Parts: sequence; structure tokens; C-alpha cells
Amino acid sequence: MGRDICTFFVCIARHDCHYGSGLGVFYLGDLKFVHSIFMGLGALVVALLINATLIMGKSVFPKIDRSSYKGIIIAALSFSGITFLHWNVVYIILISGVFGILFFYFSGEFEQLKMPGHLKVEIDIPKPGRLQNYLPLLLLVCVLASVFWFISGTWTIFTTFLKIGALAFGGGFTAIPLIQHVVVDGMHWLTLTAFRDGIALGQITPGPVFITATFIGFKVKGIIGALIATIGIFTPSLAAIILVGRAHAKIKNMKIVKVTIKGFLTGFIGLLLAVVYQFGVHSLVSWQTWAIFAISTLYLIGWKKDAIWLILGTICVSLLLF
Repeated sequence: MGRDICTFFVCIARHDCHYGSGLGVFYLGDLKFVHSIFMGLGALVVALLINATLIMGKSVFPKIDRSSYKGIIIAALSFSGITFLHWNVVYIILISGVFGILFFYFSGEFEQLKMPGHLKVEIDIPKPGRLQNYLPLLLLVCVLASVFWFISGTWTIFTTFLKIGALAFGGGFTAIPLIQHVVVDGMHWLTLTAFRDGIALGQITPGPVFITATFIGFKVKGIIGALIATIGIFTPSLAAIILVGRAHAKIKNMKIVKVTIKGFLTGFIGLLLAVVYQFGVHSLVSWQTWAIFAISTLYLIGWKKDAIWLILGTICVSLLLF
């Protein structure tokens, strides 16, 4: 143990970390004590994803009634499509949106949610038309274009995370199935285990899921890759604010938009369950990991406590158990 810890700090000091397929200096898979930590954190991630799935389910379906079977059908199709049929995740999301329209448009549940006629909502956004309004954006585009031209691979990183950011409806944990499908299964930039460990590490940082994009970018292309990946995954959100900000209040209350988004989010529930299944198979491999998973699930779902203390506790327990 002492020798491993010394090696750990030497690697961080030198930034010479070529252990396994992890995330920069934060993932040193060949060190015994680090391997022990991530054995426990892997079980914790499964509990975190189950908790995130339940939270999303409650937000999409605040009450369970006889019509809830429609959501179960969409989630089941999404789960089966990605797990057994290996469909493209983009097609699964689009199909979920179509089923959302078919199942929920005529259900009547959105008829009572219309905005009161006397309530007028406007977002104060500066009107475009002056050159200075576009200068920061034009400057950023020029800088990015230069980076793409002179540094190979950065364009691929940017477009990859741009696509993920554009499709991650609801943000947060909905991005996990997309990152796994594109980065792990498609680009092979990370193994499934390294991706799982990156999610665990991200829980102690602001923006715990999207920050994983920064780690992946760093692994692929160093500091510049981390920057490009971060810009790419947040660009769709910023572009949406700029382009439809003034009309957002009207658009979000359109019935067709509501039912489509509900279909998307229901599909993401199935995709998250698929990730839970895959991580569970890889992570819950002993009585120790099952014990950590059970306690973590009780802590998050039963007691509804902050995950940060759970992560720190899991690290300490993992050093003793593994």
C-alpha cells in the first residue's frame, strides 16, 4: 500500500500516468489501492444511476395511473433497442419522440396546463442587428477554426460532443447513455470500466456528468482536447438560448412540444436502465460490491442524503474491503 501511494504521488507530480485506460492523472488503474477504490465506486455508480432514473421517472410521471403503461412501453422499447437489438441511440431517441406524440397528444393531460391568457411572459434579450453583439461569437468561431485547422483531431472531438449536447434532453444524467454510445461503443476512446470510473469522479465536481466530457477530451488530446470537448457539449444549449430565447415561453407551452419532449425523456429512462444493467454486470461481482451497492441505494433513495459524503465513505470502506 505504501509503495502504491508513493507511486501515485510521483505520477501526479510528473503527469506521467499511463496506467490502464483511465482519465488523465485522476485514473491510475494499475495501482492496487486505486483499483480497490474504484471497485467500491463502481458499485456506488450503479446506485447513483438507479437514483437518477427514479428522479427522472418522478419528474416525467409525477403520478402513477392507468395511463402509465404508455410510458412503460416507450421505456421498454428504448431499453430493448439499445441492449438487445443494438440500435443507434439517435434513432431510439427520435422513435421515443414519435411515440410520445402518439401516446400523449390525445391523452388530455396537457389540456389543463395552458398558460393563463392574462399572463404574458417575455424574456429581455438584446435585439440583434449591431456588429458588436456578434463580435464575441465571431472571435470564438475564428479561434476554434484556427484550432481545428492546426491541431488534428480537435474537430472530431468538437463535433462528437456537440452531437451529445444537442441530444441530451433534460441535461445531466440523460447525457450518460449518449456518451457511452458515441465515445465508448463508437469511438472507443474509453473502456466501459474507465467511463464508469469517470462518472464516479465527476460526482465531486460541479456539473458532475457534463464534466466527464472534459476528462474524456483531456485523455484524447490533453488540455486543448478538454477545452474543445467542454465547448462542444455546451454549445447547443448556448445556441438555443441565443436563437430561441425570446420565443422560449411560447414554444415550451405548445402541446406538440410538450408531448414530444415527454416521449424523449421517457425514452431516456429506458436508456438509463440499460446503462444500469451494463454497469451492474461489470461492477457487482462480489459480496463486497453488492453490500456497497445496497447501502448506497438505501442512503440515496431511502435517506435522500448528499452523494458527496457517500463517495468519501465508499472510498474509505473500499480500501478496507478490497
